Amino acid sequence: MAWLIRILISAIAAGLAGISIFLATLGAYAFYGNEIAQLPPSEPGEFGDGFLVLIFAGYGALLAIPILFIIFIIFYKRLNMLGLLLGLGFGFWLTRLVQLLAAWTQMVDGDNPWIYDYLDMSAFIFMLVGLFFIKHDTKWFSLAGTVAGAAGGFLISYGAVIAYRWVDNTLISYRNFGLIETSVVLFGVLLFALIGNAIGKKYRRKPNDHSVLQEST
Repeated sequence: MAWLIRILISAIAAGLAGISIFLATLGAYAFYGNEIAQLPPSEPGEFGDGFLVLIFAGYGALLAIPILFIIFIIFYKRLNMLGLLLGLGFGFWLTRLVQLLAAWTQMVDGDNPWIYDYLDMSAFIFMLVGLFFIKHDTKWFSLAGTVAGAAGGFLISYGAVIAYRWVDNTLISYRNFGLIETSVVLFGVLLFALIGNAIGKKYRRKPNDHSVLQEST
């Protein structure tokens, strides 16, 4: 059971980390091109350097995922996997939340690079923050409970949206959610993360005790 949990967490972390690397590469290139080098936009039908960066980022992420998975499996005891997952999850959640608020309020243009390009780097940044700085429980915070709650909240809220689409006979895509559907998923993740944190605080023995997930190593 311990090895199964280790493999599952390592696989999820590697996949999400690979996606964050892909998005961070594109976001960093967009920031460099727009704010530093101030490169002109590509002509219609012209690939340009952006296409090469897209290919590089895609292949880089695909290569990074199996390598990270092996690293996570081997060094699972030494790495702060739950902190890494929390950072990744928060980065993705924050990105979608800001983009959702921008879409709801329509206060910024739909192609604003600060919202729709540069912000994609946040998941990678928060992944590093979580890995190195969010390592232990506190009096008011349960790391394992929050991660488990957020993951469960995503599965439940995402599944609820898909089920509603299926019942409503509008299931034509498993992504590309509307504003209300995205709001449901984001709220579900937040709600269950808070519930998981509360449960984790209640059942832990000491503030710095390892959780069941951490003890699986």
